[in-house]
Amino acid sequence: MKLSKIIEEIHTVRDFKKETVERKIIEDIIETGKNTQGLAGGRNSSILFVDNGSELTDKLSGKAGYYGRIIEAPHYLVITTKEFPGFMENSGYIMEIMRLKAWEMGVASCWLSIEDEEALKQILNIENDSRVTAFAAIGYQYKGIFKTDISQKSSRHGIEEIIYMEKWGNTSTFELLETRGLANIFHHTKFAPSWGNKQPWRFVINENTVLLAVKKEDKMNVRLDAGIVMLYFEKAAHEEGIKGSWDIHTDKVSGDTHGIPENYEVIGCFNI
Repeated sequence: MKLSKIIEEIHTVRDFKKETVERKIIEDIIETGKNTQGLAGGRNSSILFVDNGSELTDKLSGKAGYYGRIIEAPHYLVITTKEFPGFMENSGYIMEIMRLKAWEMGVASCWLSIEDEEALKQILNIENDSRVTAFAAIGYQYKGIFKTDISQKSSRHGIEEIIYMEKWGNTSTFELLETRGLANIFHHTKFAPSWGNKQPWRFVINENTVLLAVKKEDKMNVRLDAGIVMLYFEKAAHEEGIKGSWDIHTDKVSGDTHGIPENYEVIGCFNI
């Protein structure tokens, strides 16, 4: 299945069957994450698979969850990493590629916020000098006979609301994006999930580059969200024949040149 099709279909699931996922499927999902170059030049983070999710539910409560509530699932996926420039964005990118692979194989998932990192490290026996950066519940979706599925894809801003041409504030149109060959790319990019569905990102399109700027917030989630949206843009661009990749070393990119406000910062640059 084309990745763009999966992006259109995938949605968050918060009710899981107790049934465990077959080992071969789990191995394929994890292998996808391990083989992903990510945003750190091949410096992949470590992937931890929690097999006995149901046994750890009580222990995980208050340490990770969705709006403070742990989501009970047969399994969990965890990303740990040492700190380096872009380590949070890299973690978001890798976890989301595994979620997309899982969906392709008929397995659902749900991003969970990390509420108490140190406690999680103790529960999962993670080294003290590693960071726990991404956490997701994974399993088969529960659709009971009296269960109505309310876990549909959340609404998103229109692409015109998140894209500027040349300078911050110069809004784009779908027709203009079509003339640049970018309409389909941004159509799929807008489906990227984010914490609270806040979509904390904006794009500035120049002649040969696309800049990604996110809100300056002292929250891990914003950096994870940036990694997720970079994944969606990159994979959609590849399907359109644009074989670029994100450069997250943006020291030479001046936000002032593009009128980017002080409460936003440039996270990445993509050559088109």
